[in-house]
Amino acid sequence: MIENNLTRGLIITIMNPMKTEIKIQTESLKDVEIVTISNKNNVCNSKRSKNNNSESSEEELFVYSPEEKKLLKKMNFITAPFIFIIVFFQYLDKITLNFSAVMNLFEDTNISENEYGLSGAMYYIGFLIFLFPNQYFMHRFQLSKYLGVLLLLWGASLACTALATSFAQLAVLRCLLGFFESGAVPCIMMLIGLLYRRSEQPVLFSIIPSTMALGGAMGGLIGYGFLNMGGISGLSAWRWYMVVLGCTTSAIGFVVFIFLPDKADSRWYRLTSIEKEIIKERIQDSSMVQQKIINYQHILEALKETRLYCFILVPLLLNMVNGAMGLYSTLIIKTLGHFTDGQSILLSIPASVVAIILISFSAYLNKRFNENCYIAILGCMVTILGLVLLIVIPEGAGILVGVFLAIIGPQYSILLALTSINISGYTKKSFYVGATSVTYCVGNFIGPMLMQEKFAPRYALAMVIQIGAVVISGILIFYVRWTYKQDNKKRHQQLLNGENKELSLAIQNSQEADLTDKNNPHFVYRL
Repeated sequence: MIENNLTRGLIITIMNPMKTEIKIQTESLKDVEIVTISNKNNVCNSKRSKNNNSESSEEELFVYSPEEKKLLKKMNFITAPFIFIIVFFQYLDKITLNFSAVMNLFEDTNISENEYGLSGAMYYIGFLIFLFPNQYFMHRFQLSKYLGVLLLLWGASLACTALATSFAQLAVLRCLLGFFESGAVPCIMMLIGLLYRRSEQPVLFSIIPSTMALGGAMGGLIGYGFLNMGGISGLSAWRWYMVVLGCTTSAIGFVVFIFLPDKADSRWYRLTSIEKEIIKERIQDSSMVQQKIINYQHILEALKETRLYCFILVPLLLNMVNGAMGLYSTLIIKTLGHFTDGQSILLSIPASVVAIILISFSAYLNKRFNENCYIAILGCMVTILGLVLLIVIPEGAGILVGVFLAIIGPQYSILLALTSINISGYTKKSFYVGATSVTYCVGNFIGPMLMQEKFAPRYALAMVIQIGAVVISGILIFYVRWTYKQDNKKRHQQLLNGENKELSLAIQNSQEADLTDKNNPHFVYRL
């Protein structure tokens, strides 16, 4: 219910599903709120005008009831640890090869530095191969069961990597590791979309790169501990490293299979009758319910959008940096910084801490200013600075500054969030996630290939190529923001003109309409 009283100001009374009244009163007609409320997703989109001359903007007005605050805490307490643990071990297991480079891996497998880079890239070949079957499996199976099996299998693959004695064996096992790990992050992204409101999702998506950075820090610390295990039972340190982490991951798979909540009304949340009603409204807000059937109209719609191709290119370009630095950072620290093997591993810890700080700061800025794309562009500038420093800083400890800043975590976390919060429709969203995951693989594959042995130890040509890639990424992100803004203006004008009334009524009468963001006239893109 909405009451308008345009005497001195504007009084808005909103009755939310929990019967909580929210009243807002403006101080004068110079600052007038024009409010549109969608019954489909309970989102209040506000256009503010000062003296009728300011640029229009859309923002959400939502106040949690005490019952929903309690529910959200319960969901976070149960779900967030699972997200953290899965992403943590997915990244930790992936980067074992990075730390193994200073644990006698080269001597035990008789590989060259170029073969080492190719072994790292083989991970993404396996990753890429499984992405397409993964789209099918995400529709057909419960996410909890599917993720549990994936964890079990990639843990076994990592443990078996300890048996490798040649380049061929190492490459095949790395390919298998990537094959089974490829479904992890797409499943996590879909899980967040199913469980949380759109306004809650950006913070949760920042957990993914932050956890990866923490995995890098802990990987260095754990790797340093395993460095001292070399020779025990006749095994090199890198073999112990992979066996222990692989077995731990497989054990976690059993826990995920049984206990991970994969839908908003999961029995593991132990919902009360009031909380069940709140869950129904939250599902409407997220505009997503898991569908068992692939909607090919969603895919066709996505293919016609220029934004899709931006979301395809940006992960490719950014992850060229991620692939190169993720595999070669320890070697760069050792050769250019003139550190020992143990010091090189330990120095990956402050690098990861810096990454966590930058990602957390970008999440804070995003929440404070609600400017996803501009903050992502700022993150690109920081990455460019780090790559430039790696080219120009003289050899020595100063090289660490470049290594610390040459990361893509802040902007990539925002990219993941945009893929979720600005795309509606289960098949369309999963298609976007799949497409970006493909180019994530390609970028991470190209990155190590740029780091040719003949360009060592500074790899200047590779750094220049990566700088160009990040610059193009920033331009594409700016274009995406512009398209969002144009669509919001057009949609807002259509609502003011009373267009799409029949579709709006259909949305209000449907509890679980699997509409895309393009077809929902009340959908507002977050900039």
